[in-house]
Amino acid sequence: MSSSSGPDLGPRLDVAEIEQAEELAEQRLPREAALGEGKAEGRKGRGLVTTMWALPGFVWLGFYMLAPLVFIVLVSFWTRTDFGYEKVWTTSNYTELFHDSTYWKNMRTSFVTSLIAVSACLVFGFPVAYFLALKVRTLRWQIALFIVALAPFWTSFLTRSIAWTYPLMGRQGALNQALIKIGIVDEPVESFGFSQLSVTLAMIQLYILFMVTPLFFMLAQVDRSAIESARDLGANWFRTFKEVVLPQSMPGVVIGSIFIFVLTMGDYGTVQVIAPNIPWNESTPMRIIGA
Repeated sequence: MSSSSGPDLGPRLDVAEIEQAEELAEQRLPREAALGEGKAEGRKGRGLVTTMWALPGFVWLGFYMLAPLVFIVLVSFWTRTDFGYEKVWTTSNYTELFHDSTYWKNMRTSFVTSLIAVSACLVFGFPVAYFLALKVRTLRWQIALFIVALAPFWTSFLTRSIAWTYPLMGRQGALNQALIKIGIVDEPVESFGFSQLSVTLAMIQLYILFMVTPLFFMLAQVDRSAIESARDLGANWFRTFKEVVLPQSMPGVVIGSIFIFVLTMGDYGTVQVIAPNIPWNESTPMRIIGA
């Protein structure tokens, strides 16, 4: 039996081709490095331009946000007189603040009132935003109805407060008169007069659009195909709302809640217009400052 083998058919390496490939790779690396450096420099340049554009706005906002706070802190250490403040450093203001329960009662009242206003605006405002964003099909009608919802903002805050107060509230206001004519009550309800309840109702009416607006824009961005997919998979309305609509609308809920809470916590004008005679233990801290 012959022990000879056939020709070797395995792959053969050409040294010249390998060297040529290495040279091409070495030439390509500097080009790629240069391109990467160019892209990095371009990103840095765009970031610098963006920073320069935003810097004036940040300086403006920072000054007018920080300067009043710094001034308030400084004045809190001055001595109060009948004619204002003297630049005599003292801690008696903080001593009075921490030992007088009146301030804390008013802070608690303001906090509770703000929470009630936020909750009520969310409960009443979410259906409005939901209807405008998801039930109205055409963009033209969405814009038209949204403008109608914004109609109260065409007038000033003071005008809206007065318009809400005198025709509606009070013993002889429209709300009490309507309840008497319907037969629900026999005499005017004192709580619907110029009271803390009136202040709370007015705040809800004045600030509800701060909840409707961010909710409307967030709900308008909800993916309709996700809603249809949830329905095709057998989800009912509540399950679809809970799993699809609500998570995508949460940023609007958070933004609206922050707006309303901050604005109502320091709302001095509404209290002065609607219930100027509320005792200290029922009013807001801002009334104490203005007293």
